[in-house]
Amino acid sequence: MLQEIIGQVSAQLSAGLKEKVGLDQDQAKQALDLSKDSLVSSISREAISGNLDGILDMVNMGASANQSPVFQNLLGGLDKDLISKMGVSPAIAGKISTVVLPVIIKAISDYKEGNLDISDLTKMIGGGLGDSLLGKAGDLLKGGLGNFCK
Repeated sequence: MLQEIIGQVSAQLSAGLKEKVGLDQDQAKQALDLSKDSLVSSISREAISGNLDGILDMVNMGASANQSPVFQNLLGGLDKDLISKMGVSPAIAGKISTVVLPVIIKAISDYKEGNLDISDLTKMIGGGLGDSLLGKAGDLLKGGLGNFCK
C-alpha cells in the first residue's frame, strides 16, 4: 500500500527533486526508491520499539508532521541512507529528504484524511512485519487491559 501512495506522488516528487535538488531522472528515481525503503525501515524500527502512538500521531498531523519527533527520526535515517547508499553529500541528502519526506507523510495522512489507525499502519508497512506489529500491538493492549483490571 505504501508503494501505491508513493506512486501517486512520484511525479510530483520527481519534478521537485529535479527542480530543487538538481537530480537527473535516474537519480530522482533512485532517491525515491531509497526513500521508500528507508521510510518503511525507519517506521518499522519505531513501531518495534513500541512507538506506535508516535507514528500514528505523526501521520495524522498532516502538514505539521515535521514538528513530530518521529518525523525528525525518519529525516535523520533518510539522510544517513542517502549518504551511504546513494553516495550523495550530506547537503544534497538534506535537500532530498526535505523535498521527499514531507510529501510522502502528507500523502499517507491524506490516505484516510488524517484518521489512520494501527491496522492502516500495518497494512502500509505490509507483509509479515505488519502482521507482527499488529500482534505486538494486540499483546500490549491485552497486557495493559489485563493489568488495568487487576
